[in-house]
Amino acid sequence: MTGGGDPGVCDECAEACWLACCCAFFLDAIGGKALTRIACAIVAFAVLAAGVTLLARHHIYRPLLAVTVEDAALARLALADRNATDTALAYDVSFAVALHNHHWLRRALHTAPLDAELLFAGALFARVTLAGAGAAVRAGNTEAYRAVAAAERAGVALGSAGVAEFVRESTAGVFRLELKVVGELRYPPGQRLHRLDALCPLELPLSTATSPATFRKVKCAVFSS
Repeated sequence: MTGGGDPGVCDECAEACWLACCCAFFLDAIGGKALTRIACAIVAFAVLAAGVTLLARHHIYRPLLAVTVEDAALARLALADRNATDTALAYDVSFAVALHNHHWLRRALHTAPLDAELLFAGALFARVTLAGAGAAVRAGNTEAYRAVAAAERAGVALGSAGVAEFVRESTAGVFRLELKVVGELRYPPGQRLHRLDALCPLELPLSTATSPATFRKVKCAVFSS
């Protein structure tokens, strides 16, 4: 080397030339088709990794079972009896509850009866069974259960505050009820039992055959263990 140049710079140039020559030789050796296959494999691996990540996040953050109230109608809700020690309600409520099994491989098997409870002001006044033990919701499917709860006189522990709230809502013409769905499931072949406890808030006006009330689907809060 002449002219007093920096030998370090020259060494870097030599290394760069050597690397470029090696890369050119490698590309010529593997050929265009092989290079295309390698690129496709890299892209496919990236897509697969992204899909697995999204699927894992989906199952981590999304509960296996969702509960919705698809329809509900209140034909009657009235105080049938009231005194210092007892309160009774007369009621006629119909509703449809849907269970959505988000597990894409396993069915959800009921290991205990699936019950629906109706509450007013926190007081239970009706309970019906939606499905018996042994019923199932297929993988990735939805099962709907329809029921009617009716009684001419059912004792309920409303208390004075509950009675006052009932009078207010009766005057307004819209009743705020809670529908509670309780049960127990497992996902065969798994043996672990999952307790289902879902709470569905309902706001129902009185409905008649000549003047049916409209209903918008309600998503329930699901507490599963």
